[in-house]
Amino acid sequence: MFDDLDAVVSDAIRSAFAEVAVHRPRASVQYAERVADADRPHRLIHGVFSAGPADDPLRGAARGSQFSGTTRVASLSAEFWIARAEVDALTDLPAKGDTIMLTSRAGSPVYAVSVVQHTDMGDMTLILVREDPPL
Repeated sequence: MFDDLDAVVSDAIRSAFAEVAVHRPRASVQYAERVADADRPHRLIHGVFSAGPADDPLRGAARGSQFSGTTRVASLSAEFWIARAEVDALTDLPAKGDTIMLTSRAGSPVYAVSVVQHTDMGDMTLILVREDPPL
């Protein structure tokens, strides 16, 4: 029953918020820039992109009255969520180092996958970092 409910909710989220992205697999070679992976083709995938501010404290050591505050790093957190049905349809899963290009957004920004998170429900979240445009 829970799997059926998850499928219904995932379909509703996908229909309301999902966008098409181009998944470009890349191969990693030691001491060289990542290159297109000839064994895994480019493909269109559907998922929900989200980005927002992130605030991370840097932990450090302080003694007694020497503690004057904490250092924080402000950044942007970007993720691309892929529903189970989409993950099950993929022949090759996204991997660390691959890129995701958001074609429906202004300038078609490109993000590199830094972490792939799988859940026990079968969906996947890609943690992204902004890729510099080629020179």
